[in-house]
Amino acid sequence: MAPPTVLITSLGLMGGSLAAALTRAGWPVLLHHRRPEVAMQAEELGYGRQVTDLPTSLARADLCVVCTPVGIIADTVRTLAALSPRPVFTDVGSVKGSVCAALADLGAAGRFVGSHPMAGSHLQGLVHAKANLYHDCLTVVTPLPGTPEPAVALVERLWQTVGSRLCRLAPVIHDDAVATASHLPHILSATAAAGLDQTAAPLASSGFRDTTRVAAGSPDLWADILLHNRDAIRQRLTADLAHLGALDAALAKGDVAALRAWLELGREGRLRFERHYPLGDDEADNNDEG
Repeated sequence: MAPPTVLITSLGLMGGSLAAALTRAGWPVLLHHRRPEVAMQAEELGYGRQVTDLPTSLARADLCVVCTPVGIIADTVRTLAALSPRPVFTDVGSVKGSVCAALADLGAAGRFVGSHPMAGSHLQGLVHAKANLYHDCLTVVTPLPGTPEPAVALVERLWQTVGSRLCRLAPVIHDDAVATASHLPHILSATAAAGLDQTAAPLASSGFRDTTRVAAGSPDLWADILLHNRDAIRQRLTADLAHLGALDAALAKGDVAALRAWLELGREGRLRFERHYPLGDDEADNNDEG
């Protein structure tokens, strides 16, 4: 059976890496970007073939992957879907509830299946794309009830081809989980980094480096992510502020037992992560984005 033809639009880190991986796997890849010179650069890198005629290209594609920022995914999918009745659409956005709700009619018709590969980097742009970005990462697929199974299977085949492990979640459950697993860690990393003043900077070492690495991510990208998952994030913030309040109370009282118990909760969470995370520390950069 011949591999599906995939059109990838928006060729930054995520789209470029997907194009590189699919091309390596032997899938026909069509490359589109709002700036044609970026798609041409991706073609020169061997990631597929640049296209400019979207209606004709979409009519040839079995799948279209939208790799734009979260805030414009739904509008982009709807605009492209109107150009051709052929491809199934998916995306790489780290927020799924609002996107899947806005495209519910296309989901019911088997035209859209949400997905979120838990991969990325604080480094952005096509220049940082790498064909192994999605290897052994977890990709969450978020079909709505009633989404036809062949469409879901096609999207899952895409991610399996580039080496992802798969998980299906309802969009709202995904957003709650990713607020805890990804979005709050980014907020806490940014909080720690923002507090580093000129006096403390020379003293910062590996602990600060490891804790704040993702704070170097794009503010534009992350503002978009946080705003579109703000309900789940605000609930998580309320819980975390209460958790920090317990630390403050223990410090005020000089309560060593309470401090140890508070720190033990963090240690347990880290160990829980290590039991589930399949990559070594040297590969941890694959799990930064959203």
